[in-house]
Amino acid sequence: MEAVSLVLEDVSAGFKGRTVLSGVNLTASSGEVLVFAGPNGGGKTTLLKTAAGFLKSLSGRVLLGGRDLASMSGREKAARLSFLFQGQAALWPFTVEEFVLQGRSPHRGFLAPDKNADRAAAAKAVAAAGLSGYEDRAVTELSGGEFQRVLIARAMAQATPLVLMDEPINNLDPKYQFVMMDLIRAMAGSGLAVVLSLHDLTLAGAYADRVALLCGGKIAALGKPGEVLREDILTRVFEIPQGCQKFVLPRGL
Repeated sequence: MEAVSLVLEDVSAGFKGRTVLSGVNLTASSGEVLVFAGPNGGGKTTLLKTAAGFLKSLSGRVLLGGRDLASMSGREKAARLSFLFQGQAALWPFTVEEFVLQGRSPHRGFLAPDKNADRAAAAKAVAAAGLSGYEDRAVTELSGGEFQRVLIARAMAQATPLVLMDEPINNLDPKYQFVMMDLIRAMAGSGLAVVLSLHDLTLAGAYADRVALLCGGKIAALGKPGEVLREDILTRVFEIPQGCQKFVLPRGL
C-alpha cells in the first residue's frame, strides 16, 4: 500500500456563511495516529469532514499524497481515504458481510462482482473487529456498539492509506474501546495514517503519536501527548473549573 501524507494548508471552513475553522495548518503522515481532541463545538468534526473532502474549504488547500484533494474524482478519493462518520445509522438490512464488502467498491467498481481478494479482505476485517459469527446477521438487528464495530470493519476492508474517524469508540463498552484502539494502533503500525477525534483524553494519551487540541476553530496545541495533555493547557482549553482538574486530566502521562 502506498505511503501518503495529509496536509492542510491554511484551511478555513464552515457552513452557510459561518466560519467554523480558521487558518488551520496540519500534517498527518503514514504510520502515525493523530488524535483531535477539544471541547464540543471546537471544530473537530468540521476539520475531519474538510480533510476528507466532504466539506469544501472556504480557503486554503487539502493535499493528499501531494495532490489537491479537490482535483480528485470520487472514486480516487475512496481508494485513498476512508471515513467513519459519527452517529451513522443502519438503514437497510444488509448482512454484516454484505455491509463490510461495500468497503471494497473503490477497488472493484460499484457494480462489479466480489472477487476472492475482496471477500478475504472483508473476512479479515470482520475477524479483527471481533465480529466472527456475525457475518449473516442483519445490521439493522445489531446494537449500536455492534454496528459501530461493523463500520470500523468496513473502513478496514476499504484498505486505504489514510483513515479518518469521527469518535470511533462511541457506543462501545470498555472492552471494545480498548479492542478498537489496539486495532487503530495496529493500522498505523502497518503504515497507514490514522486521524481520529476522541473525547477520552486518557485513551488519547495512551494511543496517539500526536494530539491536536482544537478550540474555537483553531489549533490551540499540537504535539506529543505529554507535551499537549498538560494541566495548564487543558485547564485553559476546556475551561475546567478550579478543583475539578483531577476528574478530567488524563492518567498515566
